[in-house]
Amino acid sequence: MHISFLPSAGACTPTIPSVKQSFVSAQTNLLSQPIAPSRAWRASNDASEHAIPSRLVDDAVASVNRTIQQHCRRVYAPQASRHVAEQISSLYSRDAERRLGNPDDAGGGIGRELDLVDESAIESLPAAWPSHKDVNAYPMEANRYAETVRQLADLSQRRKDLRQRVERFRNLEKSIESFRTMDGVGVQENLVTRDGPVEKELERMRVLLARVVGRVSELPSADATQDPGRIELSALTAARKKQIEEFLADQRVFPS
Repeated sequence: MHISFLPSAGACTPTIPSVKQSFVSAQTNLLSQPIAPSRAWRASNDASEHAIPSRLVDDAVASVNRTIQQHCRRVYAPQASRHVAEQISSLYSRDAERRLGNPDDAGGGIGRELDLVDESAIESLPAAWPSHKDVNAYPMEANRYAETVRQLADLSQRRKDLRQRVERFRNLEKSIESFRTMDGVGVQENLVTRDGPVEKELERMRVLLARVVGRVSELPSADATQDPGRIELSALTAARKKQIEEFLADQRVFPS
């Protein structure tokens, strides 16, 4: 029972050809490594009565390594590795098409072409391995599969929650974009906030209003016996103007 888990590579999800080409390149790199006699062999050769001269050994090893390098350059070229990876991807695609065309031939397994990074693919995974024959034959692998599916589902849900949270933050950022300062450093300084400039200014206005109300209440009222219709309007205006000027010049109200 084998499942192909594709590793995550940040924002870019690796494709099947790229994963297989990386694997093939790693294996061909191992095959292209130069060889060298071990220390044990050299020690045994030096202790032998018919020891092979070191110069002949070094020449033979160098010749073999040159042959290996030439062979690897001809056989394991990057184009050849890419071609092998594409062949593997093509085999996966044909296998997937065969499974889609013949549902009864799926054998209760999971397609190797399934992308386990996609949310819909994770949601389509069965919670337990679908083949009862494999479950009975490989109980440890079946348990490992079930645990892996649970982890995938949990990680997928966490990723979905994070995406929704990021989307809410982006919408919030867009909603306060119009309140930013001209230089884009922060939010406007004249917004109503606790202990902010607007609150302090309103407090000063409240105190000033209380003082104005007190001063206005001290203004002399018109004679109740006098006919209101006969009050000289110009004299009343001049008196009020004088009182306002005196009020504005009062150092106790508006200290300099």
